[in-house]
Amino acid sequence: MRLPDRYCYGTLFACSGMDGENSHMQDLAGMLMPTPVQIRFDAKTNPVTLAVDVTDARMDFVLSDALQSRELLLVFAAKSALVGKTDRPVRMFAEQEAARSVVDGADVLCADGWCYALLVQNGRFAFCREATPAAAAAAAKETIGRDVVSLRDAILAYYETKPACRREAYEQLYYKCLSVNRVNVYSPQDGFSCRFTTPDRLPHKQMWLWDSMFHAMTFAQYDPQMAKEALLAVLEAQREDGFIPHMMKSVTDTSAITQPQVIAWAALTVYRATKDRAFLAACAEKIAAFELWFLKHRDLNGNGLLEWKTDYSNVRCRCDESGMDNSPRFDTTETLDAIDCSCFMVHDCRCLAEIYRVLENEPQAARFRQIADDMAQKINDLLWDEDRGAYCDRTLSGKLTHVLSVCSFLPLFAGVCTPERAARLVEHLHNEKTFATPLPVASISRDHPDYGADMWRGCVWLNFNYFILLGLRRYGFDDEAQRLLERTLQCVDRWFRETGNVFEFYDAEDETAPWRLNRKGPQPPVPDYRIRMHAITDFNWSACFTLLMIQDAGKDNDAAFPACV
Repeated sequence: MRLPDRYCYGTLFACSGMDGENSHMQDLAGMLMPTPVQIRFDAKTNPVTLAVDVTDARMDFVLSDALQSRELLLVFAAKSALVGKTDRPVRMFAEQEAARSVVDGADVLCADGWCYALLVQNGRFAFCREATPAAAAAAAKETIGRDVVSLRDAILAYYETKPACRREAYEQLYYKCLSVNRVNVYSPQDGFSCRFTTPDRLPHKQMWLWDSMFHAMTFAQYDPQMAKEALLAVLEAQREDGFIPHMMKSVTDTSAITQPQVIAWAALTVYRATKDRAFLAACAEKIAAFELWFLKHRDLNGNGLLEWKTDYSNVRCRCDESGMDNSPRFDTTETLDAIDCSCFMVHDCRCLAEIYRVLENEPQAARFRQIADDMAQKINDLLWDEDRGAYCDRTLSGKLTHVLSVCSFLPLFAGVCTPERAARLVEHLHNEKTFATPLPVASISRDHPDYGADMWRGCVWLNFNYFILLGLRRYGFDDEAQRLLERTLQCVDRWFRETGNVFEFYDAEDETAPWRLNRKGPQPPVPDYRIRMHAITDFNWSACFTLLMIQDAGKDNDAAFPACV
């Protein structure tokens, strides 16, 4: 078992909800800083950093809740307590001026309404956060007595019980991704009756709809119970009319928009791993209500195709609902019949029909098969751009936009297009003017005037690479699928080896380090998400799709229905 051993800025460090109670919106969540070993625990205005002045930065392993070198062993003992062993100096400091005192032998620093205590004794130390100086000092005194080696061994045992990595070349990346999955789990709280997941503990803290579905699909490969909980938690925030919000701080504190329809696909994936029909039965009607909500509220012109709710006044994030915040697709003033919204609907309704077939509810299975078939026909009739040889969006006034994006390939994923049209789509993967980039598949075509390196304006996202991978296989383009899988893994592994992280998105030209890419604007010289949010580090869905590709789980995950012919 070769664990990740790269120390670098951006690695998350926090207590996982898989180990017991942790905190959602008031978390002791940290991030490794560039200087080893410094971990900044973020707060509203005045973060506190724990520093161990090591002389040798080489690490035995760096995980999300434990790290070890020849000079240091540090682990989380509880949601707000760390314990460590070292002979090197240990200190803590606040970014701004903060009150400091000594309480019962512990150094106590109070900032942003919290009190941090550092207690060092005989080559051991404890670092704790509580509401008062006395409570923090008491927690440190209790924590320093914990057996740090046993805590470490319990964490390592978690990884030892997971399926073996199928590809030796990516073994460290594989365990890095398992670590990212692990750290981004919350214990039940805020009205959620089960554990739930988040995209990244810093800077995001909430639960998000389609992110959680991707997390569930990945947990299904090695922790089916966690997979079920990740999905069921999202359904707990569903409204009576079927709407599911895209972001949830709690069961009731949620956003007013939704996200792409991938929930039936996730539920079906979890079922295939568990064979738990009771789980499907608990999900089916709620998922059906969500799909029907889309049909009722996202087809403004009644033509059988779906639109996203779009905010054209928000230049940096016109279409958060699509998940493609700043895509040039939405650099228009007209609402679009969206190729992605419609394709996701087709795919999810087919998955839902399969769910109802398993549940022996043929009327509902037939109903959602028909919805999918009707919309697939509409996509082919109204969204195919013969001149460009691809699918694209259409304004409500009936004009094709001619904008080619990564969404143009989703009819492969949804099984919508004919073999002839599939072949024309695949030609773009070989065309350097459109999508044959060093790292495929760019989120917008190379020949678009706004193609660049800013999120959805040209960068590569692993979720879409995975969708396209499955679509290529569905239509028999196995060589292209394998090439896409290998090239994606090579890129993710390269930047992991250089930076220690998996990132939110990557450069289609494969030249620029991900945290140097723009994210709704240019980056400062030194990466710091608080100044300008960079491509997020230890991003959970990137870890998920990397895991799925390393294990090649897609060969088994999405064979419920064939391509249209």
